[in-house]
Amino acid sequence: MKKRLVIATLLVIVSLSFFGVPSPDQGRVLAATTITQNNQLAVEAKADQLIQTGRSLIGKATYSNSEYKPTSPYKFSCATFLMYIFGENGVDLATYNEDYMMQQGTYVARNQLQKGDLLFFNSKNTSNVPDHVAMYIGDNKVIHMADSKQNIVISDLDSKPYYKDNYVSARRVLPSLLPSNPATKGDNIVELSYNLMNKVTMGNVNDEKAMKFTGTGFVNYVYKKNGVSIGSTTIKEQMNQGATVSRANLKKGDLIFFSNAIGSSTPGFVGIYAGDHRIVIPNSNGILTRVLFVDYYDQRFLTAKRVFTEKSAPVVVPPTVSATSADKLVVFATSLTSKVKFGYVYDEKSLTFTSAGFTYYVYKNQGIDLKSKLASQQAKIGIAVQKANLQKGDLILFSTDNKGTNIKQTGIYIGGNQFVSLSTSGSILKESLNSDWAKKNYVSARRGL
Repeated sequence: MKKRLVIATLLVIVSLSFFGVPSPDQGRVLAATTITQNNQLAVEAKADQLIQTGRSLIGKATYSNSEYKPTSPYKFSCATFLMYIFGENGVDLATYNEDYMMQQGTYVARNQLQKGDLLFFNSKNTSNVPDHVAMYIGDNKVIHMADSKQNIVISDLDSKPYYKDNYVSARRVLPSLLPSNPATKGDNIVELSYNLMNKVTMGNVNDEKAMKFTGTGFVNYVYKKNGVSIGSTTIKEQMNQGATVSRANLKKGDLIFFSNAIGSSTPGFVGIYAGDHRIVIPNSNGILTRVLFVDYYDQRFLTAKRVFTEKSAPVVVPPTVSATSADKLVVFATSLTSKVKFGYVYDEKSLTFTSAGFTYYVYKNQGIDLKSKLASQQAKIGIAVQKANLQKGDLILFSTDNKGTNIKQTGIYIGGNQFVSLSTSGSILKESLNSDWAKKNYVSARRGL
């Protein structure tokens, strides 16, 4: 998609937002933030998820440079195709502009490509601004939305002169767009912001019980939930909090203030810095994610504030789950399908459990004590794991009221972006984390293996 089309869209939509923030039509994206530490296994697992999602869309999506349709029948440009598959797997590119994508992550030489890297091409050969993007999948191949004749295809980079003659650059966005491992407070603030995207109503009032907020009220709520007291829902007062941070030194969780008009020094709206040039913007249209490269934000940037400090702590990397232990746990959990019953008791003889009782029983069978049969207490075991870093055997915690805050139900991650849980209907369900229920109720995850 051409940059000028994106800018034109932004300018048209500005008038629709009472916060004065543009809202171009972008797809659902999940939590993803800049990393400080991550292991290669997590990166490879995430790349495999991206490739699997991309492959699953072959033959199901058609090319469109004017319409983005993230539901069947899918319509994508080369950039929105990648934005979609990354977003579906918890990695936020926050843009459908190839040039902006090429400014994220880190540069990687063509002879050092790895799965998940983004490759950029320019068929016009008039500048280094790309007009096509593809994702490397290994073995010298890329997957991409090629054109209106081919749609989504897998291509060998040696199959046509195009891939050599028009190559511009490559960027590695894994792990740079993944959460830190272990998560920082900034990670947790950003992740909660993403998790609340489809669970809050934006407007002119602040009502935490009803999950209704103004833009500044949303910011105040997210930080309060992470133990940071901003203490105000007034934008001028929020801009007076914390320490001023230069744009070059932004970190995840910093507050960024913008004016509504170019040249004005009066703050009009606030965003949360999500790492690697990305921002979370609460406005009348919901919770949006964008990149600071967009002219609208670049020209209206006022200042940034850091309202918390990360506590120094020993580096504790969540343990890599033993493949054998994780597989055994998943096999045992799925073997109980049609054998267990739901009930407000814990009875191993009759296999009658609540959802948390079920997970307690499964883990107990593998020699792991979850300490409690209550979901809210199971949320304290092990080590916190970001959604983007889930591994087989991780415990997933859900709400049941579509708000994603109070933990009431548990599930077990089984790989492939799927989990199993015992439902109130009395059966073990295997469900995708991208299902409507899971998206609305996901709270957090823990690793106890």
